[in-house]
Amino acid sequence: MLFYQQSVEDTYKDLSSSLDGISRYEAGERLKRVGPNEIKLKGEPLWRRIIEPFANIFMVVLFIAVLISIWHHAYFDAIIISVIMLTSAGIYYVQRFSTDRILRSLQKHSAQKVSVTRGGETVDVDTSQLVPGDIVQLHEGDKVPADIRLIVADSLRADEAVLTGESAPVGKNNETLTSKKEVYEQTNILFQGSFITSGQAVGIVVTTGNNTEFGQIAALAGSSPDESASPVQKKIDKLIAYIIAAVSGVAIVAFILALSRGIEVVEALRFVIAISVSAVPESLPVAISVILVLGMRRMAAKKALVRSMSAIETIGVITTIATDKTGTLTENKLSVQETWQPDWVTHHLPTVIHKTINSHNEHSSDPLDVALISYSAAEATVKLKGEAIVKLPFDQAYAMSGNVWHHKGEHELVVKGAPEHIMDRSHLSKLQRTEIEAALTQLTSQGYRVIAVATTPLPAPVTGFHELHPKINLSFGGLIAVADTLRPAARHAIVTAQRAGVSVRMITGDHFETAYSIGLKLGLVKSRDEVFDSRRMSDMNDKDLAIEAHRARIFSRVTPENKFRILQVLKLKEVTAMTGDGVNDVPALTNAHVGVAMGSGSQIAKDAGDIILLDDNFASIVRAMREGRIVYANIRRMLFYLLSTNIGEVVTSVGALAIGLPIPLAPVQILWINLVTDTTMVIPLGLEPGGKSAMRQKPVAPDAPILNKFMISRVILVALSMAGIALGLYIYFIETHGAAYAQTIVFVALVAIQWANAINARSTYQSAFTRIFVRHRIFWIGLTISLSLQWFALFGPLQEMLHIYPIAISDMLTVSIAAFIAIILVVEVHKFIGRRLVLTKHLAE
Repeated sequence: MLFYQQSVEDTYKDLSSSLDGISRYEAGERLKRVGPNEIKLKGEPLWRRIIEPFANIFMVVLFIAVLISIWHHAYFDAIIISVIMLTSAGIYYVQRFSTDRILRSLQKHSAQKVSVTRGGETVDVDTSQLVPGDIVQLHEGDKVPADIRLIVADSLRADEAVLTGESAPVGKNNETLTSKKEVYEQTNILFQGSFITSGQAVGIVVTTGNNTEFGQIAALAGSSPDESASPVQKKIDKLIAYIIAAVSGVAIVAFILALSRGIEVVEALRFVIAISVSAVPESLPVAISVILVLGMRRMAAKKALVRSMSAIETIGVITTIATDKTGTLTENKLSVQETWQPDWVTHHLPTVIHKTINSHNEHSSDPLDVALISYSAAEATVKLKGEAIVKLPFDQAYAMSGNVWHHKGEHELVVKGAPEHIMDRSHLSKLQRTEIEAALTQLTSQGYRVIAVATTPLPAPVTGFHELHPKINLSFGGLIAVADTLRPAARHAIVTAQRAGVSVRMITGDHFETAYSIGLKLGLVKSRDEVFDSRRMSDMNDKDLAIEAHRARIFSRVTPENKFRILQVLKLKEVTAMTGDGVNDVPALTNAHVGVAMGSGSQIAKDAGDIILLDDNFASIVRAMREGRIVYANIRRMLFYLLSTNIGEVVTSVGALAIGLPIPLAPVQILWINLVTDTTMVIPLGLEPGGKSAMRQKPVAPDAPILNKFMISRVILVALSMAGIALGLYIYFIETHGAAYAQTIVFVALVAIQWANAINARSTYQSAFTRIFVRHRIFWIGLTISLSLQWFALFGPLQEMLHIYPIAISDMLTVSIAAFIAIILVVEVHKFIGRRLVLTKHLAE
């Protein structure tokens, strides 16, 4: 049905509704008939989901290994390889299921509600519960929840780029259209997925879910594409590609060496496949996805809703936070502290203040209006004549808001706004202006936010400040000093961020002195030189502004345009997180390295942000930053553990062949070690709790490699030590007890070394002897499972299948303990050197 061609009355009739909306009972019945207001996309086929973990080169290689093992009648080898394949697939399925479940849970935190009139009463309803015939109210910054025929459009403009690709907002009205129109020409319809950029509207829902214009396009597109890989995942994928190339070369060399030692072709091939599989950390990308998703859940529990996995990593490496003051560093609960009026002003100040309030007889979400309503309600002397006939919302260009009042044929404009702008528009003598400025300085120096009020008669009502004639002068009414309570945790959070090498910059529209006073209380500044008056920006080029911006810690008198420009110059040298809550903040949120939207802000700002602060609290940014650093550090732990032990296994196996010894491990033993150590220990290492050092180190550069030179040296050291110990034991026992005995000794030693290395990997610099007291139940569960499986291999019915040769218990314990302690001590020395290097670097700075 072409609702844009119908009048409002005809639309009511067709949808059996009215301006009072449908009843709640009828809304429930319609919801049963049409279903929730949700877009259902064509899902991925079940068969594709099942085979997806098997559709990669690693699984193909393993499958070939299974076939070769069966052909060679090595059935247990085939079983072990199959278990590895199924375990990897199982982890993938769990990760996929957990990711979907967690993301669905997180989406509930950001569910949008909308004001709906049902049965004459206005209620807040989840957008998924909207049905055709509902009457909805929308305001600036709201996301349009369904296709809506406009009933009332007040200075309404909408961003429909999601449908038309046109970035410029389009004007909307409630006028009936007569001819057929394309989507971009339907000016009386608001489309689902678009945003209100200015004005407000009342409309009737005409279609929901997949029946909307946006829903039909989404259905044609099919299932939504998977989120692109995060930066660290891209680095891991690139690293694995290099490892595959290197392992391919090593495999060829190992195959040639095996043949030259008289090993038959099939056995040599199984050996090469085994070391290739063990050398490549193929499970790492899936493990990282698990860690990132669990990190998202932990952040949500700490009131920071992450909308993309990449933001988890980026928030951990930011170098500066540019934060709004109101609501983030303060509680956004304003109260009038003082008023001031010069002797030569005759206006009754409480009455003028009351007349400036935009929302008199309705619920107001503007904290300033709420404060003024409380103030005027306490003033018994307020005397009102006439009524407010036009509301003038805050206009950034004029830095004012107000109302047009009508009484006995006369019109009066009553405004409140920035004192400088009010004074500029008022007729004042030099002496009067000096007196006002002195009072302003006195109030702002106490940290108050100061608002001026003024009035002027009008020959006719106006609908916007732009309609005021330039010659119309305001009559100054007085000053209002309001205060906002600082959040108790704000100062501590700022200190924590600064200690972590992250600078904090406060962005505010407040007067210079007000901003400076608040900055002193928060510990952001020590002198006025660190406060930058953003009104100077219009006379500065980007180079000069960059110098000032990197020096400043507070920006006062900031407009949205200033905010975006400040972001641009900060990004030249800093990895920047920037907060925002309104329509005008969207450019800054989308262009920041991490856009942080306020949970109480507009929907368009929340959609533009990477992280949504559910409690609008600055401390939540710092907590999210800590979580990001922990996630990044844990990914490095997993990578160090896998690379060092896998390379150690390869060097041991190829090294033995190179020096003319028999294969030190049977192919099935190599695969078993991979199964009982890597599978059980990797994800627990990725869930390691963060230490105190997480927020005492400078951020890692975004373009830095995952493993720095120090950690790469540890990988090499552990791999060589591991191979050296294993080969030393192999040579000794092959001489004294024979090859089969020595092979089992190497098998036991390598597993013990990997357990020790898992304990080493729990920290980068902290000693394992102190880190062991940090509680991490999942790690010890993983280690216990690994120990149990190894005990089962050595003493259970798998001995023959794993080619386990009976060895003396004393040799087993001695070798295990000696190998375990040796790797612990090697890494302890390396950690000690690392701590000394860090201390030396810190002292040098």
